[in-house]
Amino acid sequence: MCTNWNHLLSTGPLAVLRGLDGSTAAELTRLSEDYPFRGRLAEACRALAVRAYDDGERSAQEELHTALALVYERDFSGAEVADADHERQPILRDVAALLERAVLGRELARISEASITGHPVSGSEYVRWIKKMVGEHPAGRHPFYHRHLAEHGSREDLRLLLAQETNLDPRFDDILALMQVGRHGGEKLEIAANYWDEMGNGDPAQVHTKLFGEALASIGADPDYVRDTFLPQAGVSGNISACLALSRRHYYKAVGYFGVTEYLAPRRFRCVVDAWRRHGLDEVGIVYHDLHIGVDAGHAAGWFKNVVAPLVNADPRIGREIALGAMIRLNTSQDYLDALLERCCPAAPATTSAAA
Repeated sequence: MCTNWNHLLSTGPLAVLRGLDGSTAAELTRLSEDYPFRGRLAEACRALAVRAYDDGERSAQEELHTALALVYERDFSGAEVADADHERQPILRDVAALLERAVLGRELARISEASITGHPVSGSEYVRWIKKMVGEHPAGRHPFYHRHLAEHGSREDLRLLLAQETNLDPRFDDILALMQVGRHGGEKLEIAANYWDEMGNGDPAQVHTKLFGEALASIGADPDYVRDTFLPQAGVSGNISACLALSRRHYYKAVGYFGVTEYLAPRRFRCVVDAWRRHGLDEVGIVYHDLHIGVDAGHAAGWFKNVVAPLVNADPRIGREIALGAMIRLNTSQDYLDALLERCCPAAPATTSAAA
C-alpha cells in the first residue's frame, strides 16, 4: 500500500520525513519526481519556520529542530545495502535547506554588525582579536562550568551534562573528516592532524568516540536517559554543528564555530575532571575529558595558527564569516549552558548575552 503523502503533509514536514523510512524505492522515486508535492512541502516548511521564529511558537521550534535532527541522523549514519536504491536525498535536502535557512537566519539576527566588523586584516592580529571576542562573551567562562560544576556540582549534574554533550562529541570525528573536503596545504593538514587524534592515532581503544561512550556508560547516561533529559537548547546547538559541517558554503563559519569549540574545551573539561574526581567516580569514565585538556589546547593553537590566520591573510573578507561562526557557537553554547544551569540550580541567575 502506498503512503498517503498528502495526509502526512497535512500534519507537517516532520511526518513526511518519518514516512520516508517505510517507503519502497519505487515510491521514493515517484515522490522525488512529484514536483507539485515538493512545492507544497516547501510551503509547509516555510509556514513551520514562521510559526517557530516569527510567532515564537515553542512547539513549532521543537518540531523544526526534531525534523532537522532526523535529516542529520541520516546524513551521519552508515550506509545500508538494503537502501542502495532508496533515494531520499531530494526530499531531505528540500526540507533541510528551508529549515536551515530559518535557523541560521535567527542566529545571524542575534549578532550585532558592530561585533564582527572592523576586524584586523592581518592573520596574527585577527587571531588575537577573535580570542578577545571569546574571552569577553558570557560563554567564554560560563558559570555552569566555572562556578557550579567546579565548586559543588553533583554526580547527577555530571550525568546531565554528558547527556547534552551527545549533541556534538559522537560526531566530531566525522565533522572533521567533512571539513577536509576541498581544502589544501597546511590548512588541510591541520584539520587532518586533529582528525587523526580523534581516531586515537590509529589505536582503536583510544578512538575518542569510543572513550566518550565509555564516559557515558560510566556515569549511567544510557540512550533512554539521554532521550529523556536532552534539552531543546542542546539540540539546537547540535543541529547547527551539523549544518555548518555539511554545507560547503558555510565552511568559513564552521572554521570559526569549531575553532571556538576547541579553544573552550580544555578549561571546560578541567572543571569536569575536577568534579568527577571530587566524587571519586571510576577513572575509566574520565579518560576522554582528561585527554582533551591537553590535546584540545594544542588543537586550538594549531587551528588558529594554521587555519584561521592563513585564511584571513589570503582574503580578509573571510574574517567576517569566521567571526559569524564564532559568535553563533558562543551564543548557542550560552543558551544551552544557561538552560543546564537553570535545571541544576533553579535559583541561579542567567548570564547576560554579549551578542547584542
